[in-house]
Amino acid sequence: MRFSPLHRARKQVRDDLEADPYLKYILLLSAVLSLFWIWHRLPNFATRDERWRVVDSMEIAGFVVNDGLTVEALQDGSTYWRVFGPTLYLYGLVALPAIAIVVLTGEASVFSDLLSAIGTDFYAHWQALPAWVWWATVLPARLVNVVFAVGSVYLLYRIGTHVRDRATGRLASLLLALTWGVVVLTHEAGEDVPALFCLLLVFYLALRYVETGSRRLFLTGSAIGGFAIALKPTTGVTAILLGIAYLFRIRRAPDTRDALFRPELLIGGPAVAIVVMYLSYPSAVLNTLPSSLSGDILASMWDGPEVLIDRIDRLAGEKTSSHGWLSRPAWWWYVRGTANGLGWPLTLAAVGGIAASIVVLARRAGATLRSESGVLSDSQDPAPSIETAAIAFALSVIAVMTAVYSTWAYFRTHHLLPMFPMAILLIALAFQWLDVEYGQAARVLAVLLIVSTAIYTGIGTLGYASQPRDEAVGWLQAHGGADATVETYAEDSQEAAVPHGWTIYRPTAETGGYARVAWLQDVEQRCPDYIALNYQRAMLWLAPDNHSQLSERWTYDGDAAYIHDLLADSDYQTANAPYPYDVAATFGREPPFLDGGQPYDRTWNMIRAGIYPRTIQYGDPQDLGVYGYVIVLERTGECGEQN
Repeated sequence: MRFSPLHRARKQVRDDLEADPYLKYILLLSAVLSLFWIWHRLPNFATRDERWRVVDSMEIAGFVVNDGLTVEALQDGSTYWRVFGPTLYLYGLVALPAIAIVVLTGEASVFSDLLSAIGTDFYAHWQALPAWVWWATVLPARLVNVVFAVGSVYLLYRIGTHVRDRATGRLASLLLALTWGVVVLTHEAGEDVPALFCLLLVFYLALRYVETGSRRLFLTGSAIGGFAIALKPTTGVTAILLGIAYLFRIRRAPDTRDALFRPELLIGGPAVAIVVMYLSYPSAVLNTLPSSLSGDILASMWDGPEVLIDRIDRLAGEKTSSHGWLSRPAWWWYVRGTANGLGWPLTLAAVGGIAASIVVLARRAGATLRSESGVLSDSQDPAPSIETAAIAFALSVIAVMTAVYSTWAYFRTHHLLPMFPMAILLIALAFQWLDVEYGQAARVLAVLLIVSTAIYTGIGTLGYASQPRDEAVGWLQAHGGADATVETYAEDSQEAAVPHGWTIYRPTAETGGYARVAWLQDVEQRCPDYIALNYQRAMLWLAPDNHSQLSERWTYDGDAAYIHDLLADSDYQTANAPYPYDVAATFGREPPFLDGGQPYDRTWNMIRAGIYPRTIQYGDPQDLGVYGYVIVLERTGECGEQN
């Protein structure tokens, strides 16, 4: 009897849970870490990326509200602003209940308002929808990531178990469950964790193909690889995995000639991947359809492929410059991002595991060559083992992605995520090799690695429960009335500590640059109840000139004087001072430069990234460290009154 792939997958999971009593606790640990304070920042966003992934389906709803349910409306909605791939399917599906409720309650016009609000600024865009809609769309989207994270942990268990034994699978899956890079990225709606799941699934299918030579497994891996590439173009390494699997199968097959000449795989595999990748872009599919039978139909059908071409061009162009944020060599970004995602103990273990795997792979390759040259006896099987294939797969992913990133001007922890389970698998294998030689000592080292990684990730995870900007918003809501007003200088609502639904004063496009300085000093004309000073667009103005490109780029003459006047009790400098505001509360860790401290040098900045578990989403001020610092000032007098 033939069973469906889904039935076989469910059976495999049940068998593993029954055979290994520890597996359910590892999966539970992954779920707990991923779910802890998963609602952080809501109804605000964790990052800019999260906003745009979740809002895609609502933009389509806005075009449908404006123009009706037509092909043109769907096309315009799917290509509005930035174009993304399968995340529109993933997060659009979980957003459908909220969208349906809004429509059924007669409030569909809010989606039209959402489209027009982006022309004002990010705050108007955020406030165009009721807070409950953001809760009902962002939170389910994050929960989707939790499912993929737990699934990734299980897949690594399955890979480790299949490659060697259950002890290897347990250690690998436990370390991945404890990896800070996975935990932090699960706490936002994005494509990184779903892409990681797809990569590991292709890895497993490639191993099974090496064993069986099954056409079905190879083509399934190609399809999933195409979906993964649509999610995250850097997961193009799935093609490398399948290519290496094809070569390993030739070495293991009873009939080498038959295994070598398989055009249905050599041609069919890439074809399936390309078709799935194309279908994974709703915008490409919709824009392939002619919007009408008049005009140049072939030209309109080309709009679909053009969507993908634009996406690839944008990806290539974005990574060739630092955008004026921070200029560092590629190796600095590589070490910093790896250390941040793994913590230093796991990073050093990864270096050891990779080095040991290279040595083992070289020895096994040498043994194969000697066998083929007749040095070994015929009784020794020269065919590579599944463990050898897994080592080659993992090393290839790490090598290829390292080579790609070496050409980028900057990259972050989430770009390095696909390499983490590869390195962890090699760590687990290395500990098994050590266990054979050294026994108890190897097990002690493994326990120390688990404990140190758990402490690192545990501290970071607990940080979600005490995010300064969330605490500042809670304070404002507790102290402000229904008609309270607040002023902030952050460009994006995601960066700011302001309550949803309040009247928010902030600089706009018309008050950008040096015009902003004059606008700031007229705060008494606006007379907000509160002022929320954030790190990025307030505290950073007080940083010394050598702090970073960011502080230099965002600071104009008069900015620092204005902040000093707001915070100081005397020695006012600007014409409009004194301002009727006093510091009411502060949240988070104070940036070192506020107390006369010097900025971290680039070496210490790199080292500390693996000591303090933070979210160094470069360019997105989501940091659990100083980026979250907030000072809340409360109006204490009448506007215009000289105190």
